[in-house]
Amino acid sequence: MRDIKKVSVIGAGVIGAGWATLIATKGYSVSLYSEKKETLDKAMAKVNGYLEVMKNVKMVSQEPESYTSKIQTTTNLDEAIEGTDYVLEAIIEEYDAKKKLFGYLDERLDKDVILASSTSGLLMTEMQKAMKRHPERGVIDHPWNPPHLLPLVEIVPGEKTSKETLDASREFMDKLDRIVVVLKKEVPGFLGNRLAFALFREAVYLVDEGVATVEDIDKVMTAAIGLRWAFMGPFLTYHLGGGEGGLEYFFNRGFGYGANEWMYDLAKYDKFPYTGVVRSVSQMKDYEFLKGKTFPEISKWRDEKLISIFKLVWGDKFNMK
Repeated sequence: MRDIKKVSVIGAGVIGAGWATLIATKGYSVSLYSEKKETLDKAMAKVNGYLEVMKNVKMVSQEPESYTSKIQTTTNLDEAIEGTDYVLEAIIEEYDAKKKLFGYLDERLDKDVILASSTSGLLMTEMQKAMKRHPERGVIDHPWNPPHLLPLVEIVPGEKTSKETLDASREFMDKLDRIVVVLKKEVPGFLGNRLAFALFREAVYLVDEGVATVEDIDKVMTAAIGLRWAFMGPFLTYHLGGGEGGLEYFFNRGFGYGANEWMYDLAKYDKFPYTGVVRSVSQMKDYEFLKGKTFPEISKWRDEKLISIFKLVWGDKFNMK
């Protein structure tokens, strides 16, 4: 594995800004790239905000300036990747844009520089078609938003991704103190988003059918399901739901067996219905919690809540009090 000292983050949206924050707090130099200076300025404002929250809750020990000094911004792609040891792409979720970028990076960089995509569900196999020299160094490193707080990273290989690339990528993510899951094979959406969108699809369906409002559905999630899922996944949850008989009893005789009577009624559409989208968006205007709050205020609230839960669930692993 190349000795990583400098990381190039290509794309300066919320994911790019989160990656830059995380990587800088772990002691690495970061080159953050976007085509527009305005985007970079907004990204650094986000980074400073993230670091202020992290400092306040003692996730980092130094002042924000000591970390932002490790982040260099640029609108020149060649400058961003000069001398880099690892690339994290975080641009728009479109194959054409990603393939164009990966083809260029593959042509320009040494073969031992890993090219990792932060895509939320696109396939590395498709991106590798644009990598004519060394497609084996292409891999997915999918973080969860916000990347500097949520520890999960899903590593997903393409058809041509080498074992060396997977091992090196996992080793680097381990150094960033991530909780790593390496998929055994490629699948669109990976693990987390497939699970999350299965639930979100049902939520939009229930809104579209007039069963409940978006706010009430969120209450169901945060006051029940989400509390369990903060520290137990669905399998452990329903294993306990089966009592002494565990998951086997749950499936054969417990609630899981009874669910067979109504699971047929769950949403089955393969794209969000127009009416469901319109109703969901419209109802957000009446969402009580959002009234009078700006996006930065809501983001700060989210981050503080995430950190509290993170400390409770993962504090021992990460030596956090």
